[in-house]
Amino acid sequence: MHKSVYLSSLLFTIILFSNCSPKQYEIGKYQNDPIIADGDASDWGLPLRFGSEEGSLQYSITNDKENFYISVATNNQQTQMSILRAGLKICFDPKGNKSTDIALIYPYKEPMEAGPRGKNENRNTDPNSMKQKMMLDADIFSTIGFVNMENRIYDLKDTSHFKVGMNYDKYNNLVFEAIVPIKNIIASPINFKKTPSISVGIIVNNFGGGGARPNGSGEAGNYRNGSEGMGGGMRGGGMGGGAMRGGGRGGMGSGMGGGGMRGGMGGAGMRNGGNYNYASKQIVNWYQFKLASE
Repeated sequence: MHKSVYLSSLLFTIILFSNCSPKQYEIGKYQNDPIIADGDASDWGLPLRFGSEEGSLQYSITNDKENFYISVATNNQQTQMSILRAGLKICFDPKGNKSTDIALIYPYKEPMEAGPRGKNENRNTDPNSMKQKMMLDADIFSTIGFVNMENRIYDLKDTSHFKVGMNYDKYNNLVFEAIVPIKNIIASPINFKKTPSISVGIIVNNFGGGGARPNGSGEAGNYRNGSEGMGGGMRGGGMGGGAMRGGGRGGMGSGMGGGGMRGGMGGAGMRNGGNYNYASKQIVNWYQFKLASE
């Protein structure tokens, strides 16, 4: 009888402490080599490290002592159009959970701009011409919740805080890259011997909602150049071969594992001269890990 009570008490204590103890995540990958945030993922040591559950994205996330490095690539036509029309949202949770309170959104779109079809866009538009125009229009990004930074919109050429780039490669992959300082996410000095946990979310926005509001309100605004204003699981994936080009410079590089993405990851999208079948479902992937040290 006493033994049974003791075992029950011990089991309760183990469950209680296991629920209270911090989550144990894998150690991330330390970035040793230079990375340029220009929409060219060849400096990541292809293939990219992870793939989304539904198979439309590949991505890698690394860190060094100063920055986070993010690369996202897709050959899926629906996903490409979702990114270009409604934006890619990169979220950071310094508690290792899945909060979207700290986020970078690129390209930033006003709600009136985001939707199944934008201004001057119709079903007979040449897909390549439309892509080129949308890439030219993707010239601003927004920030929300970062430490020691205003919530506002930045011009892509403004690299005072973040370095952001996106472009198409020769295999028609749309490639996004960003370099984000750790100090803008984690306010206190980091002890890399204790390897703090972090979560990074990659969210492809659905149509209709547009970019996040810079100032948290429902008001539309067109803020630029310093004007004030202004969310899965993963499996091994990859993107094989191919150079990707762009402009802009910044930070450090990586190593990966996984399969391969050369010339196509499936999906509908733009076929037969512009018959569009847009994705309307939000794509969400989270990478939860401990900061890597040298």
